[in-house]
Amino acid sequence: MTQAREPDDNDTNRALRRLDRRVRRLEDTQMPASELNDSFNRVYDEMDALEAQIDTRFDALEAKIDRQYEEMNLKFATIMRHLTGEGNNPIL
Repeated sequence: MTQAREPDDNDTNRALRRLDRRVRRLEDTQMPASELNDSFNRVYDEMDALEAQIDTRFDALEAKIDRQYEEMNLKFATIMRHLTGEGNNPIL
């Protein structure tokens, strides 16, 4: 079963392709070293920003998975208490 890709995935892929094209163009250009250095620095800055966005999305996804895992554990514990009869005893 395939999972639908989130719009952010498409944006990330587009950004990566755009950066790849820019790097390829920079590799093929003949410009003074200082301009080339400045251009690559801008690319690195964009890569850092993209990495920060990806890290933020990953952290949010990880938190969501942790919450779902805890919910499943609680449900499992409830089911096990009922199966073993422990859930039928009132707490005194």
